[in-house]
Amino acid sequence: MKFKNLYILLITSLVFYSCNAQKRGSENRLYGTWKSIGYGQRLEISKKHTVLYDIYESGCNLNAKLPTTYLEEFYGITKLTNDSLQIKVGFTKYDFIRSKESEFCKKRKNNPLLNFDALWETFNENYAFFGLRKVDWNKIKDKYRKQLSKKTSDLELYSILNAMISELNDGHAFVGIPDSLEDKIEENDEEGNSLREKVIYTINEKYIPNYKTYNKGMINWGYINDSIAYIQFNDFEDLANYNISTDLSTEEFDNQYWEKADESTNYTKDVLTSFKKQMEIIYNDIKNIESCIIDVRFNGGGFDQIGLEILSYFTNSNKIAFSKKARLRDGYTKSQDVFIKPNGKNYKGNLYILMSPQTASAGETFVLASQNIENTIRIGSNTEGILSDVLSKKLPNGWEYGLSNEIYENVNGINYEMNGIPADYELNYSRKTKEFYDNLLLELKTNDKAIEKVIKLSK
Repeated sequence: MKFKNLYILLITSLVFYSCNAQKRGSENRLYGTWKSIGYGQRLEISKKHTVLYDIYESGCNLNAKLPTTYLEEFYGITKLTNDSLQIKVGFTKYDFIRSKESEFCKKRKNNPLLNFDALWETFNENYAFFGLRKVDWNKIKDKYRKQLSKKTSDLELYSILNAMISELNDGHAFVGIPDSLEDKIEENDEEGNSLREKVIYTINEKYIPNYKTYNKGMINWGYINDSIAYIQFNDFEDLANYNISTDLSTEEFDNQYWEKADESTNYTKDVLTSFKKQMEIIYNDIKNIESCIIDVRFNGGGFDQIGLEILSYFTNSNKIAFSKKARLRDGYTKSQDVFIKPNGKNYKGNLYILMSPQTASAGETFVLASQNIENTIRIGSNTEGILSDVLSKKLPNGWEYGLSNEIYENVNGINYEMNGIPADYELNYSRKTKEFYDNLLLELKTNDKAIEKVIKLSK
């Protein structure tokens, strides 16, 4: 999943700008109430606080409130007039218009029906793929709302909301498990994680026995032979360098990593800065090798910027990576082009990308962007098909949830949501997680078909 809490990033942008506004003499223009174009949000900015609200047809609720001196990091206000505001977060620009409404969000008595309506309406107004996924959202409402009453327990409410969203079959549409229910709800992903780790270990031991690693296997790299380098990116998220001992167990490493991440004032910057340094090291190791494999078959996502940083080593000119737009009522916001920018290194060999149905989210936008890189061949099977950023929201009761509201398209205007991005050489991987890993483990008793395909093509 893409690691992006859009709201917190927006607030950090505005907070820093507010702190420095007096120096710029423009605080009066920044202060006030702003309504987003798309995304269902409203900001109230004053000298003391920046307040974010989630808005939907029947009401609104508080998402976050921060003092204007809370953070020092500046993301970028690219436009500010009396009536319009544009904030750039990463490579995405978010537009707001000034609103005359203030203190509009009145507190209402919290109950299960109120929370259901807030979630259903937010999806109804922002979710981009009802038609593609062939879901009648009004019928879904009729099916699930009648199961609720004002006396419905939190566990029952969570189960009903989760069941409703599951009908979309979208990995970026979810309700986060509330802290109060963690002991009552089991997440059944341990077996899948164990199989994934076995597959990764087996590939590395079989094909790159003297491999190097970063952050306990988030990145592994080495050489298949004298002419083929192999880089395995298993995550585009857990990539900050917090100088944690690699002698720790994976569980201990992860615990310390996320403790430090939670303490960070800018985790995004930590990840991107650390990765730039690490990618430089990896590039220097492989730059003179004739061919390079990048394996993202087990990559569930993270930051889109990581994929673009990788590809900056494989081009010598600006390339359109993809375009993106968000749902806005019955249409979309203005489309934004996102570019791969060369960094001057320019690996000159052939690039082979290994992909699978487990390649998801930011892993997919990396594959999408690679379509415009010369001498690149994709091997495997269609990716998962969840390219949109997660639009993060909160219910009136404080529970977090997310949905897909953006459309990513390649340079030819093709949207691969739901169906996934196809490979140039199809290996018919199963789209069922356990079956995919079981089959790979069985296959690895002899060889890895994807890697063997590269060996054959490179000859």
